Amino acid sequence: MKVLVTGATGFIGRYLVRRLISDGRQVRALVLPDEDTSTINHCGAEIVRGNVVDYQSVKQAASSCRQIFHLAGKTEASGASRTDFTGVNVQGTENVARAALSVGVDRLVFSSSGAAYYGKDLSNRAISEETKPFPDSPYGRSKFQAEQVLLSHHRCANLPVVLARINAVLGPGAMSWLNLFRTIADGKFRLIGEGNNYHHPSDIADIVEGLALCGSIPGIEGQAFILVGAKPVRFRDLVATIIEAVGAPKMPSSLPAGPFHLYQRMSRHFFSWTGRRLPRADRSDLYFGDQAFDLSRSRRVLGYIPKVSTKEAVRRTATWFKKQGYL
Repeated sequence: MKVLVTGATGFIGRYLVRRLISDGRQVRALVLPDEDTSTINHCGAEIVRGNVVDYQSVKQAASSCRQIFHLAGKTEASGASRTDFTGVNVQGTENVARAALSVGVDRLVFSSSGAAYYGKDLSNRAISEETKPFPDSPYGRSKFQAEQVLLSHHRCANLPVVLARINAVLGPGAMSWLNLFRTIADGKFRLIGEGNNYHHPSDIADIVEGLALCGSIPGIEGQAFILVGAKPVRFRDLVATIIEAVGAPKMPSSLPAGPFHLYQRMSRHFFSWTGRRLPRADRSDLYFGDQAFDLSRSRRVLGYIPKVSTKEAVRRTATWFKKQGYL
């Protein structure tokens, strides 16, 4: 079976390409015209240059493919503008959906995000696929809109789409975590408040397994599935785990949370008025975001059982950072 992967050179994408090839799939990777493909060249993937914002290049790449894994998109770490998020994450997804319908694929798996539905500055420790949507960032809003595009095509044209909502992925190559690991390793990190809020990280190995299940389980078209780690963890415990993994000094005393909570509320109101967040508002997500996810549906329907503990995922990430000379 030939499979198209968009975003194939990204962190999750390159692991997924390797997994699909090891499963005996013929993988075609859609990459940007000037993109470095060294991370997947040795895997045996067919490289096709193009861009999801160009419908014709997506349609050509999808030709003869039975499945598409759509991972391409702008992330929060990219510093993209609202226009970029809309153009790539929403219109690019529209192009992938049209191409999938045009060539008649059997399954389109969309790599979505918890940010599409769950406001990061709100507390909810029982988030399920049915939780009311409340995206509170331009990135989250674009992912939510992309989901709506795909579900509309599913209802109107039977697009065989499955949504995979992924959250906070650790593992070798997880560059979005580097700043936190480096700050902790340098002894410059300070908790804000008590750190009793929860995060729900995952490991890349579990996420790739979940995506593979989204592509192989029959009869799940039109559904969404949460893909995260086995257990949520308090933020202060996550920091302590990173301290141990990087060999950093003991965590210093915490800073008072009051002024930062005020800034968080200001950013939330600013976003509701303008569609933008205040500078460095993403930092408040880390310190005050308080979410845990319910894996009941993914366990029951997909058989998704994450195996890598947070401690092991942190250790693997830290080891890779050290080997690359980042720490």
